[in-house]
Amino acid sequence: AAMPDSPIDKCKADVGLLAHVIVSKFADHLPLYRQDAIFQREKVEIPRATQSGWLMQMYESIKILHPVLRKAVQESGVLFTDDTPVALQDHQNHPGKFKKARLWVYVRGGTGPPLTVYDFSMDRGKKRPLEFLDDYQGYVHADAYSGYDELFKREEIAEVGCWAHARRKFDEAASSRPKEATDILARIARLYHEVETPGKNLKTEELYRLRQQKAKPILDDIFEVLEDLKGKTIPSEQIRKAIDYSLNQKVALYRYLENGHLKPDNNTAENAMRPVALGRKNWLFVGSERGGHAAALYMSLIQSCKNCDVNPWEYLNDMLRRIMSHPVSKLRELLPDQWQPLNR
Repeated sequence: AAMPDSPIDKCKADVGLLAHVIVSKFADHLPLYRQDAIFQREKVEIPRATQSGWLMQMYESIKILHPVLRKAVQESGVLFTDDTPVALQDHQNHPGKFKKARLWVYVRGGTGPPLTVYDFSMDRGKKRPLEFLDDYQGYVHADAYSGYDELFKREEIAEVGCWAHARRKFDEAASSRPKEATDILARIARLYHEVETPGKNLKTEELYRLRQQKAKPILDDIFEVLEDLKGKTIPSEQIRKAIDYSLNQKVALYRYLENGHLKPDNNTAENAMRPVALGRKNWLFVGSERGGHAAALYMSLIQSCKNCDVNPWEYLNDMLRRIMSHPVSKLRELLPDQWQPLNR
């Protein structure tokens, strides 16, 4: 009988085992050396180099999914984005040492499951979000990192500010100017307690009206107080830095009032970075640029599975068996939000 389709030609390992290695590393945060020890305890010899080779060979077979997932994440016209550093082995210039690379995350907002895609880059340059969102039109939730400035110069993209970042700066200033900082923190808290929490289960049109009715007056009061405080503080004060941040971001911090699909903060993207931070404490670094791109794709698929309430192992076990013979024009249906397992 003919061999069944496999992402690795003539591989002795069943696809179920290949999926297990991916899930163990990128969902359960078990580096390959720990998986190696687990296999040895079960009297199974699978060298770490073999497991590493499997991961890279599978990446070559499924990397065609990355642009499909990237396009799917941009479908709704609402995006959340953030970035974080990862260590990269510098084999060429300084063997045994590391340099700083980046992982960017883009999460789909609006209706439907929040599909997530990670993008690996060698630096934090301004061109990275520009290239990734080349054809995108819509809203982008982001922090005030200057690397997004070129992106927000595009007429078809609207910046949505993050009240969580603004709040954090006043929280840091509370030790030096407790009265003023605490007052602003209380006003920001009202945006959530009086509007966002009660409106959590409302339809988008109803949430839009609630925000216009209750949130807008609170925002107007906040910025009126900030303008007054600015004249009573000096530039070197911590609270002045918090005030300047909010005033510089005023338009973006108001923007979430425009659409019921938007959120007042960028916590969706920051939460999507938690698995990266947890994994980074375990696998510590990526071995090459190619390995960084592979890790980004695996984490994208696994995080999207979690967001869609799909078992990552069941998804990968099925998708890896099908992708080699699946029509290129229908790859969209292999992403976690549309995936339906074949009956076997």
